[in-house]
Amino acid sequence: MKILHIVSSLESSQGGPPNVVYSLAEVQKKLGHKVSIVGFMNEPLNIKKKFRVIKGNFVISRFYIPNLSFIIKIYNSIKHSDIVHLHGVWNGVISISALLCRFQKKKVILTAHGSLDKFNIKNKAIFKKIYFNLIEQFNLNYIHGYHFLTLNEYKNSTWFKSIKDKKFLIQSNSINFDKISKIQFKGKKFQTKSTKTITFLGRLNKIKNINLQIDLIYNLIKKKNFFKLNIIGPDDGMLKILKKKVSTLNLEKYVTFKKPIYGKEKYYWLKKSDIIILTSFYECNSVTAIEAMTVGGVLLATKNCNLQEAANAGAAKISDYNVSDLIKSVNFLSIKKNSYMIRKKALNYAKKNLDINNSAMRILDFYELIKNKS
Repeated sequence: MKILHIVSSLESSQGGPPNVVYSLAEVQKKLGHKVSIVGFMNEPLNIKKKFRVIKGNFVISRFYIPNLSFIIKIYNSIKHSDIVHLHGVWNGVISISALLCRFQKKKVILTAHGSLDKFNIKNKAIFKKIYFNLIEQFNLNYIHGYHFLTLNEYKNSTWFKSIKDKKFLIQSNSINFDKISKIQFKGKKFQTKSTKTITFLGRLNKIKNINLQIDLIYNLIKKKNFFKLNIIGPDDGMLKILKKKVSTLNLEKYVTFKKPIYGKEKYYWLKKSDIIILTSFYECNSVTAIEAMTVGGVLLATKNCNLQEAANAGAAKISDYNVSDLIKSVNFLSIKKNSYMIRKKALNYAKKNLDINNSAMRILDFYELIKNKS
């Protein structure tokens, strides 16, 4: 099968979607399919050696509106594909790609990555309402099948009535469990016996609610609990605000900001940190959480991070959106036998539910269903 993945950006700094696309495409190629990926990419990556990557530039980068040269590349890529898998909504690359698919009468799968969820619709609501009425409604009506990452995402996306009439698949984001489990994590410990490490990995964006993590550290320190918070990731509008808060609370000794990390180094932090924390106002299907569980990390997340299933399996700890509840969770996870059990159950949960080889087969079956549907 000739498979084409289209995503607005292939930059690893963009977080989950590019990494998910790479992993899925890699497995699909190994299974004998011809796979291509279209998207903006400025940084040099090794993925070009694994499968065909078509990259281009934008006329207006803020809205990912491709220039004419890029549009021609997208058109030709769609022309030579059997099925087109779009990733994301509300940007020029995806909207134009959907129009080109309609023009060429190609079968299309959409993974919205949470973009159609009611919570995300509220973000920039006026812009999205206009964009939806002018462009996106027409495109979404053409989609042949939807891939949702969780049942909650599906339920929260059915405000768009057309979805109820279309075929859909519910399949979590996944990564290569076998590959990651073979990584040797050697090196110096970055924490002392008296200080425990809480680590956040992700974009420094308002939706990530990192202010709450700083409040948590402030209250832990007041109670003579020795913790250090590492905030690791690219700035997405919040770095100055967060640094000012740390300075105001005199927490420079206890909060460290680090640039984005990738590959083996990222997995090292996910495994070796005492706690990996997610306090987002909303997460559809966090890749960081999936990666943390895959290496047996100790995961603490707030309620709207969509990790209840993992928590029910004992693979994560869920907290409410207040400091006192977070402190209780931190204290629970600081007990050695509790953290040991969560690490063990996280590995089991990831192996059973989050391995890319299993999910890739389900997605390929879904492609076949859509491709053969008249």
